[in-house]
Amino acid sequence: MDQVGRLKKGDLVIEKLSEIFKDKSGAIIAIGALKWAKLALYDLSNKKYHETKINGPLELANLTGFVAQMPDGGTGIHAHVTLCDKHFTSHSGHLVEGEVAATVEYKFSKSAKKLKRYFDKDIGLNLFRL
Repeated sequence: MDQVGRLKKGDLVIEKLSEIFKDKSGAIIAIGALKWAKLALYDLSNKKYHETKINGPLELANLTGFVAQMPDGGTGIHAHVTLCDKHFTSHSGHLVEGEVAATVEYKFSKSAKKLKRYFDKDIGLNLFRL
């Protein structure tokens, strides 16, 4: 069954979603507005993330991601976003974190089975264990 909800002004998106969906598995989509966001891009050649912080106001045009159990047993949110700034320039990437400016509305779809991740040494990332 799907769950619909919203985050409040001042909430940190990844932190709050991790609290809400602790010990759950599934897919999440969201829209809203952010005060700032930290995005990342993974460079497979050196197995490192490149990060950048973007200050708003930012329109959260799309957030798409998964909630899964991490190798350490904690809950992980893996989300990618498309953002729009006041010049209508789009920014996208892996959402490291962001602060809600007004609201973020989300829909969570629970997975039929528990989603778990394992660390893949070759790729350097936590991947789904299928």
